[in-house]
Amino acid sequence: MAHPAELPCPICNADLPLAGDESLGDDVYCTYCGAPSVLVGRDKDDPTTWDLEEDL
Repeated sequence: MAHPAELPCPICNADLPLAGDESLGDDVYCTYCGAPSVLVGRDKDDPTTWDLEEDL
């Protein structure tokens, strides 16, 4: 499933470059502030829209 090459960090708003092989639910870490996030779908009816959610 395709996703954007970059998504904004939910903490510092820096763009997080993605490798392209991530899947929904994967953990990703901001390369700027180090914040952990999880790849989530913005719209459960449209799996092509991706976003990051802070992982607390």
